[in-house]
Amino acid sequence: MFGDHTKVVKYIDFPFIIGADGTKFHMPIIVFPRYLYFLMLVCAGSIPSRGYARHYSILTAQYLPLPPLAEQERIVAEIEKYEPLIAEYDKLEKEKSKLDGEIYDKLKKSILQYAIQGKLVPQEPTDEPASVLLEKIRAEKKAKLGKKYVDSFIYKGDDNCYYEKVGNNAPVLLENLPFDIPDSWCWVRLGTIVDFSKSISISPNTIEESAWILDLEDIEKDSGKVLCKKRKRTLKVQSVKHQFKTGDVLYSKLRPYLNKVVIADEDGYCTSEILVFNFVPICNRYAQLYLMSPYFVDYAMAGAYGVKMPRLGSDRGNNAFMLIPPLQEQLRIADQVDKIFANIKDEA
Repeated sequence: MFGDHTKVVKYIDFPFIIGADGTKFHMPIIVFPRYLYFLMLVCAGSIPSRGYARHYSILTAQYLPLPPLAEQERIVAEIEKYEPLIAEYDKLEKEKSKLDGEIYDKLKKSILQYAIQGKLVPQEPTDEPASVLLEKIRAEKKAKLGKKYVDSFIYKGDDNCYYEKVGNNAPVLLENLPFDIPDSWCWVRLGTIVDFSKSISISPNTIEESAWILDLEDIEKDSGKVLCKKRKRTLKVQSVKHQFKTGDVLYSKLRPYLNKVVIADEDGYCTSEILVFNFVPICNRYAQLYLMSPYFVDYAMAGAYGVKMPRLGSDRGNNAFMLIPPLQEQLRIADQVDKIFANIKDEA
């Protein structure tokens, strides 16, 4: 039996009823059946895959070596002696491939976790502390929002514990910070840097035909890469989109476990399931690493709402704890991660 859509070959030794389109059956007459089966396995393996398109016409064009019938039987008998070993090898090969994939995935996650904990690159005493950077961010937000601005300030007390002071409220002890960070780093609520509840929404009829339209399926999971770019002229754009600019960090709030986070390399528009963040003056490459880290992915999934299609809500996103290194260290971290990931890819 040959699956025209799949190239799958099977040997059937029991009564059956044909019930599938695209399935071809062969009843050998002058060929030993098991020999034909092994021969078709080889031929099917040499046919280039066409996805769901049909392959049978390519199979029928193949030239088949046909030895005498008695020799066909001897060939089959010899092959069948090794079938248990072949099956075991195939099983081990699949296990190895699965393990290789898991090791690569786990190694990348470990590197991201080390990166956001200050364990990937050494700290430089000459770097301007992250606290200075955060003061600039707070000052800019206060100037922009005026009386609407409510300051959140996380600091380490004399007792070596972390406290958070929000507005005019008394400081509160933070007992749920997950790990220690270098002295030059700071903890901050993610909502102090960006806003999970605000993206610029644009009506589809105002978007130019040449504009880049980004959908969730265009982003590769776990890699931070865009798989393809589509222009409005090739699509039927009917729903409201979020506008983004070059350098913005684009985060998919839908199914956070897919870990779809990219940096825009040109202006464009995206589905409303993608949130648009301008992390300036934070390094956008470091911000991307943080959002893709196991720490943040686990945090997002732990509080996601919806069973079949979980989403990260605005309040939970804004309340997330973010680790901020000095700006120069952010750049060194991003460069080092790129270098390590490139080496991993070369060896994978």
